[in-house]
Amino acid sequence: MGEFNDRNIAKYAARMGQCFSSTYATVEVPSSQAYWKLPDIVKNGYDFSDGIGMMSADLAAEVAEKLQLKVNAPCAYQIRYAGCKGVVACWPEKIGRFRLSIRPKMIKFESNHTVLEICSWTHFQPGFLNRQIVTLLSALNVQDDIFWRMQNSMISKLNKMLEDMDVAFDVLTASCAEQGNTAAIMLGAGFKPQTESHLQGMLTSIRAAQLGDLREKARIFVPSGRCLMGCLDELGVLEQGQCFIQVSNPSLENCFAKQGSRFSETKKKLQVIKGFVAIAKNPCLHPGDVRILEAVDVPGLDHLFDCLVFPQKGDRPHTNEASGSDLDGDRYFVTWDENLIPPSKRSWTPMDYASAEVELLPDPVSHWHIQPKARQHHHPTLKEQRCMELLCLTSEK
Repeated sequence: MGEFNDRNIAKYAARMGQCFSSTYATVEVPSSQAYWKLPDIVKNGYDFSDGIGMMSADLAAEVAEKLQLKVNAPCAYQIRYAGCKGVVACWPEKIGRFRLSIRPKMIKFESNHTVLEICSWTHFQPGFLNRQIVTLLSALNVQDDIFWRMQNSMISKLNKMLEDMDVAFDVLTASCAEQGNTAAIMLGAGFKPQTESHLQGMLTSIRAAQLGDLREKARIFVPSGRCLMGCLDELGVLEQGQCFIQVSNPSLENCFAKQGSRFSETKKKLQVIKGFVAIAKNPCLHPGDVRILEAVDVPGLDHLFDCLVFPQKGDRPHTNEASGSDLDGDRYFVTWDENLIPPSKRSWTPMDYASAEVELLPDPVSHWHIQPKARQHHHPTLKEQRCMELLCLTSEK
């Protein structure tokens, strides 16, 4: 797997687990084609570039072709590579002669495995509220009747989708991400649920799933919102309190994203967001976890889309302010719906997310250290006292 040198048991186990991430193997990138010393951007004890590097345009295109995403190639990928983890974004003018640029903090252990493995990539992903975000926005003086109206609108569309094909198509393309692709393609091809039982079954299941999430998690669809991967402004043009957001819009083309070039060659219609936006990273429990930023249009960043570009300027990274997150693949709920922006248009003072002091062993960690720690959190039978207490509580419900 690699050479692990951590002296903290939890980190050692996490590094081993990194090798078992669910990934797509793509392109072999020899270590000589990677630049390993891309400087970290550190100010005031905070790392503004924690977890993010860069890749060349030709490597991004080659990876996209391997993943059958060539028509609308993503601009950033969450990766595993030679013991590194994080995100690499495409920067044609910044990368130089190398194909990959890695920051020191992305390197978790030493490994000779130089296949670029992909965990996820930037793409259209709808935005949803949840109980935590609703609670925080309400605490920031967003009126509760706004949430009721959005919830009622969502329920109304879900109730109509089995009868009205236009409503069903809108729901599938706008709020279902990849889960609704097959049904959306069938509707686009002219199939009707009244005569096609398989399509009717899919629509019924999607409706039930969204209603269930709405009831259990307050998962309310936000049309003017997205779930976006975080990236960094490598040009240094964004000021503190600003961000850059360019999103693709719901369309049938999104459903063909992984079907190859035999389908539509239409380029995505992109929209640059301008004005105040609210962002949050789940889980979010403190009012300061919701950050109010100003989205601006910067021509030098227009090659980045379906991601949230943060500035490298300021006293503290906005990523860290939002639930103590970073840029190694974290995704953020973003909305530019004016009704969901707190009236003050200002962020609450963020919580302090300074890391706790870690316990280090005098010698390198081995599996002999991990096993006792794992046993402390493993209860072998259902008859263990804590399990019995939980069963009793469940039966009383």
